Amino acid sequence: MKILVLGLGNDLHGDDGVGLRVVNLLKRAWLAGARPAATTAAVDFEECCASGAALLEVLHGYDGVLIIDTIFKPEPVTGRVRILESMDIRDVPGPSPHYISVPQTLALGRRLGLKMPVTMKVVAVEAADLLQLKEGLSEEMRARLPAILEVAQSVLIRLVEPVCPVDDQSRRVIDNRGRTG
Repeated sequence: MKILVLGLGNDLHGDDGVGLRVVNLLKRAWLAGARPAATTAAVDFEECCASGAALLEVLHGYDGVLIIDTIFKPEPVTGRVRILESMDIRDVPGPSPHYISVPQTLALGRRLGLKMPVTMKVVAVEAADLLQLKEGLSEEMRARLPAILEVAQSVLIRLVEPVCPVDDQSRRVIDNRGRTG
């Protein structure tokens, strides 16, 4: 089994860069031994600022993908995490006719005969300001990094150990106090 952990975002847009930061931290932890000892899965980590069809090349060749990215929500709570499955991701084009969504990218790859991930999980992190041009994460988002990393690690472990039962807890929301709901 070959898994891709893909951090998406733009580190020039403040908290939109959280996916890039978390995938970097997750890679370090994974390589330092924060992984199941018996796993036979090959896991690659990639930071990426591409979107739409540009992701075809990145996603090609993997059985599963874990995406870590920001999500826009009305009245967002910076750093709140949502774990989404493929079916939870909207399958409609974005703000431009030149943009296609991740599910559409996966479908396009399959139509082209490319090996595309069958399993997709998304660690979606809420952020209050995704458009302001500024480098670095906000203080509030930096404070949430340990909790976001913990969630991403647990989702990745479930991806590489598919024999473990997945319960309804996997689709939880984690607030700024670390509570689930």
